[in-house]
Amino acid sequence: MAAPAPDQAILHSDNFFSSILSLNLAQLLGSTIAISIGLPLCRFVLRDYSNFLALGPGGTPSNFVGYLRISYLRLFTIKDPFSPPPATHSERPVSGFLRELPKRPQPRPSVAGIAPHRQTNQKPPKYLYQLLRIALYSLVSANSKLLRSGNSCFEKHGLALFLCLCPQCPDAECHTELFHSGPTHMNPTCKDTGEICHLHPSDSSMHLTLHPADAALVISQGWGERHPLAGCAILGFGGRLLPEGFVMVYAPQEIGQIGVLKDIVRAAG
Repeated sequence: MAAPAPDQAILHSDNFFSSILSLNLAQLLGSTIAISIGLPLCRFVLRDYSNFLALGPGGTPSNFVGYLRISYLRLFTIKDPFSPPPATHSERPVSGFLRELPKRPQPRPSVAGIAPHRQTNQKPPKYLYQLLRIALYSLVSANSKLLRSGNSCFEKHGLALFLCLCPQCPDAECHTELFHSGPTHMNPTCKDTGEICHLHPSDSSMHLTLHPADAALVISQGWGERHPLAGCAILGFGGRLLPEGFVMVYAPQEIGQIGVLKDIVRAAG
């Protein structure tokens, strides 16, 4: 068999090295694109995860699995937390319980997260947090047959108030009309525990469920905003995690605001 001519050998060699060079260029281009996309994405995830951890403990585990859960829930959040919840004809009573609220003098604080869902500024001094706790306990003392205190079902820690259910409150007579009746205290996440509000030690804000009319008043007067998942149907979670009127009430900035917050909690009861 005759050996290939020198020119043909050189031609085959050039084609071989051209193929190798093209392959290397394609791999280099692919690696460059992957790095240019991957590095910013990694930086974003690390920064976002750090921000998630900075919000402190809440109902979601403070680890990467909890972060992934929250990242999924972001797909279902409401567009505007300052829009009032829709009123429905099924609400009983039809009107809310708050007759009026003063305008909150401070601008709205910055709020971040889903669970935890917290203020990132306007965090009051510790004594205001303690005064707010005392105010919540005073509601329980004044309505001992209707209310009890305990650890939050939502947060798994922190002070919460619950509407008395007879088996849990030995002295309760289940006459909820003495306070006010209605299903607005019930939340699907905590089923029938009757949790009506909970207080966050990290920022002194609260979460509670309000009648749509009361939630609209609280929002319009600058005292709070709806939770990002309020009323949202979550795929894979069996429907809504939170009712339409689930609201964050901002932390008090002065002693005179404690009474206003106490009135709002009373309306949630």
